[in-house]
Amino acid sequence: MKKFLMIVGLLFLLLVGLFEAVLPRIGSGALDVAIRNALKTDTVEVNARTFPACMMLFGRIGNIDVEAENGMLGHLRAAKLTLHGEGVQMPPDVLVNHNFAVTGADVLTLTGIVTADNLAEYLNNDVKEINDAKVTITKEQVLADATTKVMGRTADVHIEGVFFIEDNKICLRLTNVKVKKVFFGRDLTANFFERIDIYDFNRLNMPVELDEAVHEDGQVVLKASRHPGKSYGDGRKPEKKGDKA
Repeated sequence: MKKFLMIVGLLFLLLVGLFEAVLPRIGSGALDVAIRNALKTDTVEVNARTFPACMMLFGRIGNIDVEAENGMLGHLRAAKLTLHGEGVQMPPDVLVNHNFAVTGADVLTLTGIVTADNLAEYLNNDVKEINDAKVTITKEQVLADATTKVMGRTADVHIEGVFFIEDNKICLRLTNVKVKKVFFGRDLTANFFERIDIYDFNRLNMPVELDEAVHEDGQVVLKASRHPGKSYGDGRKPEKKGDKA
C-alpha cells in the first residue's frame, strides 16, 4: 500500500510539473491571439508567467510583458507598444474568447511610440480638412504641410502644434494654421479647428491613465500607467457614475 501511494504521489508531482511547464505557454499563446485581435496587428510577442500556473484559468497573471509593432489605438497606428503588468487580473474568458481585457493590477505600464509617418497617416485618413500631409515631429512641436479645401479651391496649408493630454485623451493642439496663397497671392491664417482629439485611453480595455506625451525627434512617446483606484467592470465596459461597485 505504501509503495502504491508513493507511485501515485510521484505521478501527481509529475503531472503538476508538466502542468506548470505547459500551461504558461498555452496561456501566452491565447493572450497573443487576444492582443493581436485588440491591436489589429500580426506582430506581437507575449510572455506571461504566474504560479501556480492554474491561476491563469481564473484570469490571474503574476507577470506579463507584451511587445507589439504597428498596433492600432483606435484609428491611430503606433509603431511600437509595450505593456508590463504585475499582479494582473483579467476576465476568465480572455483565454477562451480571445477578447483582451485587464480589470486590475498591482503594476500596469503602457508605452507607445507614434512616429511622424503614423501621425501623417492619421491626419490623412481621419481629419477631413487635411490631405496629403507630410509631418515632422521635433522635441518642441509638430509641423505638417498638407493641402486643404477653401471655398472649393485646393490650397497648401502649414500646420504647427503640440501634443497634450486632457481627460485621458491624447490630443494635438494647433498653435498655428496658415493657408498659403489661396487668394490673390496672400497667405491667410485659418481657424479650421484649434485641436484634434486623437485617441481616448478610456477606450482601452485596461485601467490606465495617460501620464505624459514626450516629444522626441521623429516621434512622440506616450506613457500610461495604472493609478490607485482605477478599475472598472470587466475591463471592456466602463462603469458609469452611480453604478454599483
